[in-house]
Amino acid sequence: MPEFVARVSVEPDYALERLSQWGAYFQSIFAAIPAKYRALPVMCRFTFGLVRLTAPDMDRCCMAIEAAAGSVPVRVLPVPYEEGDRGELMTEVLGGLFGVPDYQRLCCDIYTAAPILASNGALSALCRQSILLAIDPGCGYTTLVSSMGNFLRRIGAYEDQSEARSKYDEFKIALETGGEYIAADDLLDKFQSGYCNDCGTVGIDISWFLSGEKDDLLRSFLQRLRRYQEEIVMVFRVPFLEKNALDRVTELLEDVMLLQVVQVPPLHNAVLAELLWDRLRAMGLDPDMGIFDLFFSRLLREKSDGRFYGFVTAEKLADEMVLKKAFHDARVRLQGGNPDTARLLPWDLDEGFAAPVSQKDGYAELGELIGMEEIAARVREIVAQVKLAMKDEKLDRPCIHMRFVGHPGTGKTTVARIIGRIFRQEGILRKGGFMEYSARSLCAEYVGQTAVRTASICRDAYGSVLFIDEAYALYEGDTHTADYGKEALTTLISEMENHRDDMLVIMAGYTEDMDTLMEGNAGLRSRMPYLISFPSYTRRQLFEIYMLMVRKHFGYTAGLESAAKEYFESLSEDYIQSKEFANARFVRNLYERTWSKGALRAALAGRDSIELTAEDFLAASAEKEFSEKLMKKKARVGF
Repeated sequence: MPEFVARVSVEPDYALERLSQWGAYFQSIFAAIPAKYRALPVMCRFTFGLVRLTAPDMDRCCMAIEAAAGSVPVRVLPVPYEEGDRGELMTEVLGGLFGVPDYQRLCCDIYTAAPILASNGALSALCRQSILLAIDPGCGYTTLVSSMGNFLRRIGAYEDQSEARSKYDEFKIALETGGEYIAADDLLDKFQSGYCNDCGTVGIDISWFLSGEKDDLLRSFLQRLRRYQEEIVMVFRVPFLEKNALDRVTELLEDVMLLQVVQVPPLHNAVLAELLWDRLRAMGLDPDMGIFDLFFSRLLREKSDGRFYGFVTAEKLADEMVLKKAFHDARVRLQGGNPDTARLLPWDLDEGFAAPVSQKDGYAELGELIGMEEIAARVREIVAQVKLAMKDEKLDRPCIHMRFVGHPGTGKTTVARIIGRIFRQEGILRKGGFMEYSARSLCAEYVGQTAVRTASICRDAYGSVLFIDEAYALYEGDTHTADYGKEALTTLISEMENHRDDMLVIMAGYTEDMDTLMEGNAGLRSRMPYLISFPSYTRRQLFEIYMLMVRKHFGYTAGLESAAKEYFESLSEDYIQSKEFANARFVRNLYERTWSKGALRAALAGRDSIELTAEDFLAASAEKEFSEKLMKKKARVGF
């Protein structure tokens, strides 16, 4: 009977929820395949497993695996297996790449079609088709460009099987040539000069054509590029786009070229876990399951500034883990210990790797915040309402999304983080994690890309809090018709509705600006029923916050407390109620500047310890950013 190698996979969400099982369900599936199929497991991972087996045909191969899977929802991608290089090639493609099912399916199609084309003397037709990769930065674009060239060469698709066909190159189209970019005309000139003989595949990022009215420019570029399609395999790239936007780009390319479309969705945490595990194992470490909690916590921190580099970030974090593990083991040895250098445990990494998770009771932590008595009472009221609705089937569970309004530095972010923990301990949210984004981080560069980015951010926040600061930036009135904020807002509202029981979205900003935002979409206000106002701190509260920070970390003289009290009492009411004043953020900056002065004074005196003094405070508060007079806008002088 024919032999097959099959990639058996599950949805990333399914794998992530069962990460502690280490993909053991694949071992169970392969063990349950009837003996007559002679199943031989090749590998078992978190999201997929590979198995070789014999079967009368491909359909019955799939049926045998699916029957053995039982209630586990699997997808089976089989391909005929041959001993030798071709069998090794397909094992590499199916088992060595993560998060690219469309690409792996295309390779299987090419592989099974190759013998038919070869028998007709038409194998080179495989090299005359171009590929459009819809893929975000950091998701493996370079790897796939290289992989495709290597794949085609090893199945004998190139008429010229020289060593050069194993090479690849990449270009990114822009208006002008410079740095990593190249103008379309300059790339065409390069092709005309015989460049196509130097490699097998070339990646061409055509994202530049997606902004503005550039359809005609793209069409002209493709028509001129087409003449080289006989000489080199072209792999075009655009970002991962929603369907309508991708269909428009596909139609433009298909008008000119024979095309295959491959989509690579934004990287799921389960896929990044595959890479982490793979990299740690390759460097001789056996990771403990607790490592992944730290890894995911760090990923949230890496993503929250809107700049995330996918596999590159995951590889960086893996390398950081390896180094921290080595430093930890070295310290243990210096102290006379005998560390297990092969086992990677959570405590082998220092606290700086991932933000420590507070073990305090959420309500207790909320109660410790200065000036939050009314807000704490409001949170208890909301929790009581939601929990009652969860218990009583006759009551509709209310939307839990919230609006936080108030000036900067009034505790909105801190309270949002604590609410996540409270909602988790009360059973309202599964995870209770916290993700913070500025509103503009949800917006992308091209049409069709913003919806994907916003949905991906929401996916990471399922079971947790998604805090959107300066949320009013998503809607600046009906005059901003070309802005992608509306697209982000529409997608966000859909996610808020579809996951109303499994995600808490908190939008924050000034009161007036948030009112304008509510006008941006008719359904937004009703989906965010809870409004919590954060008043600016009083002068007395600002002083208490400052002294709380000082007492937590430093000793100080009585003079410092007197100087600080006098300073905060001197701030005018107009100033502390103005938009320019940053409340607790202003206090934190002043506190950090104070102990910076103290640290310098101690270093000059040759002392290790610091006792803060009135002189340290006066030196810090005299600087420009803390002077009320200098912060005020100058009055206009005119006629």
